[in-house]
Amino acid sequence: MQIFLAKYLHKSDFFCNFARELMKRFLHTLLLALLTGSAPLAAMAAERTGNSDKSNPNPRIEQQKQSDKPSKAAVFFCMVSDKVNQFQLHGLDTNYITLPEYNWRVAMTTGGTGIHATYTPLIDPATPISLLSQTTPSLELGFNASYCGYGGGYSWDVLNAYTTNWNLSFGSMFVGIEFLRSVSTNLTGNFSIAGTVDPSLDKLNKGDMRIAQTSLSAWYALNAAHYSHNAATKQGYIQKRTAGSLLLSIGYMSSEMSILDSAKYIREDYLMTLFDGVKGMVTRQVALGIGYGINYTPNKGKLLLHAAASMQLVCYSINHVSYVPPAGVYLPGEPQYMLRPELPVHVTGNMRAAVCWEINKWVHLSAWGQVNHLRFTSKAGDMSTLNINNWHWQAHLNIGVRFGAGRKHIRQVLGEPEPKAAPDTQDKQSKLPLWVTDFFFSSMK
Repeated sequence: MQIFLAKYLHKSDFFCNFARELMKRFLHTLLLALLTGSAPLAAMAAERTGNSDKSNPNPRIEQQKQSDKPSKAAVFFCMVSDKVNQFQLHGLDTNYITLPEYNWRVAMTTGGTGIHATYTPLIDPATPISLLSQTTPSLELGFNASYCGYGGGYSWDVLNAYTTNWNLSFGSMFVGIEFLRSVSTNLTGNFSIAGTVDPSLDKLNKGDMRIAQTSLSAWYALNAAHYSHNAATKQGYIQKRTAGSLLLSIGYMSSEMSILDSAKYIREDYLMTLFDGVKGMVTRQVALGIGYGINYTPNKGKLLLHAAASMQLVCYSINHVSYVPPAGVYLPGEPQYMLRPELPVHVTGNMRAAVCWEINKWVHLSAWGQVNHLRFTSKAGDMSTLNINNWHWQAHLNIGVRFGAGRKHIRQVLGEPEPKAAPDTQDKQSKLPLWVTDFFFSSMK
């Protein structure tokens, strides 16, 4: 049919001229649309139909305009997104902090977790024997999705190094909450005498011991108007200028250790003899902290370098020990005793660092890591004298993609004007010097 029609059109001058004229008009109209937009097309159509008068518009054109209007659902969705964005920016200095252009975000993640724990029962202070243990580092693969910075994700441990590994966090402009818990039986280790590893002593193998580290912390940024912790950790904001802030925090930490029943009897007896009959122990601490965080960006948020450290003042610390009673002694339940800390208050800390790269307004890359520290020394004169020193670390690499309706498109749908630039805080309205409001806490006006 196509071959026959082509031959017929080729022989007919009328159809050839008609096709040539039609193609000429199509190319002319397409070129005009590309150069000047769609407005001239409507004017040409009105002129051809004799409806160039604005008071008597072409019904077909008006119908097309009506069909181009967004639906009620689209307008409602844009209203919700706009309100959420306004809430996110409330109280922030947009000269320093802004939002990404697109609200939806999907990211692929990979990372690892590790625990290094040292237990030193001070049975003989002259030659202390320490258990140096570490978990097999995990290899995690996962994804997360969020809308306007709120969302969740899931990851799985490829190496099965941990039986439980939770990382939950929530962060807003001024405050943040984070929960970490890692449980593993894949521990290996050595015994050392006075700090030197002795190869003649038995080694700790996988399946001999179980360890669990838990931390729950909340922080408050005193300079949240200029400094965004979320920009470095969740990429929900973009830090446009370098800023820092004092951080106040409160946290709960715990460390659980137990010798498993599945351990070999020789090794289990050796461990319990070393720990003076101890079968397991749980250390719990509550701390108040003060620290400092800084976001450094040399190019208006394209590259962000973040570092934060906090000194934790442990104001409550306790250790519960479960033990095996001597031979011939029967005690109901699991016998326990409590160890008190050597000092009523001691100092520990945690650290975090991150690098974020905004490749463009759609794609971003980030890497971050953090370390939490727990230590405990029991009071002399208790049933056992024990020193615990644990490090819990995490490291992650993320690549994310943002998409959806852009903030500019949302304003166009709602008919809102372009937002005016916020007044620059480098004026004389501030009651505090600029270096204070940029790097410590917000100025009160």
